[in-house]
Amino acid sequence: MANPSRLTPRGAARFRFGAGAFDDFNTYGSWGGLSSNGALRFRLVGSDLLDGGSGADTLRGDVGNDVYVVDNSGDTVEEAPNAGHDLVRSSVSYALADNVEDLNLTGTADSDATGNAGQNQLVGNNGANRLDGGQGRDCLVGGLGDDRYVVENPGDVTWENPNAGIDSVESSIAWTLQANTENLTLTGSAAINGTGNADANSLRGNAASNTLNGNAGTDTLDGKAGTDLLLGGAGNDSYVFGRGYGSDTVRENDATPGNMDAAQFLAGIGADQLWFRHIDNNLEASIIGTTDSLTIESWYLGNQYHVEQFKTADNKLLLDSRVDLLVQAMAAFAPPAAGQTTLPPNYQDSLATVIAANWQ
Repeated sequence: MANPSRLTPRGAARFRFGAGAFDDFNTYGSWGGLSSNGALRFRLVGSDLLDGGSGADTLRGDVGNDVYVVDNSGDTVEEAPNAGHDLVRSSVSYALADNVEDLNLTGTADSDATGNAGQNQLVGNNGANRLDGGQGRDCLVGGLGDDRYVVENPGDVTWENPNAGIDSVESSIAWTLQANTENLTLTGSAAINGTGNADANSLRGNAASNTLNGNAGTDTLDGKAGTDLLLGGAGNDSYVFGRGYGSDTVRENDATPGNMDAAQFLAGIGADQLWFRHIDNNLEASIIGTTDSLTIESWYLGNQYHVEQFKTADNKLLLDSRVDLLVQAMAAFAPPAAGQTTLPPNYQDSLATVIAANWQ
């Protein structure tokens, strides 16, 4: 018997099996054990299990806490408002229809789960899942894979077990990473903040002005465009900076012996394109010919405020103990004019040797 492609579990039910004509059944009490390629079992009223099998099916629940089994991207679930707390178990990527509350991914495929405007619980499987709760206050539970959580409501909750993959949150609101979740990317255009946890985190801002706080752990902070404040916290942290990033500030305060924080400049920024200045108690590293600058706050108040290394994408390294040699040499000149991508000849004559000697 082929799979039913349509069901209406009220009164007189009509089922179509395969491509044949409709068959009519009078419904009295409960149906159970109607088998096809996949079992279809339901009761007219109450907590029902509806499984359409492998075809593209329409599953309609009634009053009660219904469970829908979905295994085809063409399956459709229909629920009336205020008709119980309902669950979809899906082995394929699936988006919850209106009036259905929860979605569990089954199997091991890298499937996606998408919520609706209500309050949903989405549970991943052992694959790499994308869990997007939608507008409501949602609970997103990952499995063993490298999962992605999409959050947009301050009431959203993500849940991960230890050692269950490298997991990421994409957030359009201010967000603090919950335990066992490693990475955070801020989305949208709002000036929002991102905060890490005790793990090794990667925090990325959006194009607005963000505050990124890594807390404990060995973190990577990348503010992207905008005027960003980057706080690494304890651990060996990296601060990423590139062309078009604007004016970012690093706030370090870690006196741990052997601590090794780094400012990491992206491709397209050479050692001879970085200009170092002592401004108040701060150290500014700017990209010549641009308005892009990375300021290390309170640099001149003590070593605990330093980043210990400056790195370029072509593997050049400048240690904090050598920075002042560049600051002193460059103090004899005004910063190169806007639009210049290389040092003017007279600058090169005086600075090329000191740059080469200190960038290793």
